[in-house]
Amino acid sequence: MKKIGFHLDNNGIENVNCLNIENGNPGIGGSEYAIISMAYLLAKRKNNLDITLFAEKKGVLPKEINCKFVESIDETISCANKCEIEYLVVDYKRLPHLLITKNPNLKFIIWAHNFIKEEDFDFYSESKNVVRIVNVGREQRDLYRDHKIFNKLDYIYNGLSLFPIDKYDISLYPFKKRNNNVVYIGSIVPSKGFDILARTWPKVLKKVPDAQLYVIGSGKLYDRGLELGKWGIAESNYEAKFMKYLTKEGEILSSVHFMGVMGEEKNDLLLKCKVGVPNPSGKSETFGFTAIEIQSMGCNITTIKCPGYLDTVYNKKYLYKRVDSLASNIIKLLNHQSDDFSDVYKFIKSNFSFDVIVLKWEKLLSTSIADDTLLHPLNEKSNTTFRLKFLKDFMQRIKKHIFLLRNTPPVEYFLIRTFDKIVNRLNTKN
Repeated sequence: MKKIGFHLDNNGIENVNCLNIENGNPGIGGSEYAIISMAYLLAKRKNNLDITLFAEKKGVLPKEINCKFVESIDETISCANKCEIEYLVVDYKRLPHLLITKNPNLKFIIWAHNFIKEEDFDFYSESKNVVRIVNVGREQRDLYRDHKIFNKLDYIYNGLSLFPIDKYDISLYPFKKRNNNVVYIGSIVPSKGFDILARTWPKVLKKVPDAQLYVIGSGKLYDRGLELGKWGIAESNYEAKFMKYLTKEGEILSSVHFMGVMGEEKNDLLLKCKVGVPNPSGKSETFGFTAIEIQSMGCNITTIKCPGYLDTVYNKKYLYKRVDSLASNIIKLLNHQSDDFSDVYKFIKSNFSFDVIVLKWEKLLSTSIADDTLLHPLNEKSNTTFRLKFLKDFMQRIKKHIFLLRNTPPVEYFLIRTFDKIVNRLNTKN
């Protein structure tokens, strides 16, 4: 029996009822939902894995999980050592370098729900007790496929329940009979880019006057203690940035509806929508839970072309490179008369359903790491021109055979540094 630990920072969401996590996200962040649901699924199956969830708050968690309540990641690691945990799965953002160095006998699996910084990648590559970097998407993993850490890089998509999808008969909500409704789901913070959609909305109304915008989420989605601005939607400075586009004479536009944080009940609203716009900026999008949720209710998607959406959006035709394409894409999709729901459902079920994803985690924890094999070989071909992936692939193959070249910086470092230089020059000129 292999002992596996998962660390959960559930500060701020400890009062959310997660007892029925298998039935869908109850209204918490995607990372927390993924951690709780996977610990639950692995714990209830017969798989020779002994699962412990180290949670920082007692919370309302599934009874099937063996939970230990800790005050910090430091205490989690201390408990993991005492419990003889073989692999400790930790969200990338929660694990300081010093704790890895101080605990050489504990094997860490870094679950990268966020993009990993350059200095962290370099550190992980030298840390023998970091045994895997599990990205949440293929495109996220492939950004650094030519890093010297490539033999530790793998990916497993985040999983979701088909229960909320299967309980609805989508045929009863034909696309062509839906109103011209547009929906946004997500945290209303700068990294999620809601201000881009807000800035776009007046342009949409000029072409489609009866269009309605439904906003599901809040600035408090990830930080329930955050002080909100005048409208109670987001932090005051950010709120002021986007509300000027969504108000007139001190009142919210009649076409805009702020729904707050919603659980499964949001599906009743999605069934009435034609277009979904998750994270228009794509800055922080490694996976895209909301894109799958929106598509699962028969909506079309338009958002930016980035790693998370290349993996999770079925029809990639309306993934734009420039944000100024958002308005025209929304207008085109509102005028559509059909969707691809049958194919979309197959796409979701075969790639992201809990039944598929839990098997990936079982294989990773049971055999893949022990056998020093990857679940997904680096020679998989997809979107070869995206962020010079063809060049990364070439460099990875060279580094694999010429050891002296392994320390050559990855192509992605060059792309990021070049982009930063351009931005800094533009800011200097302004």
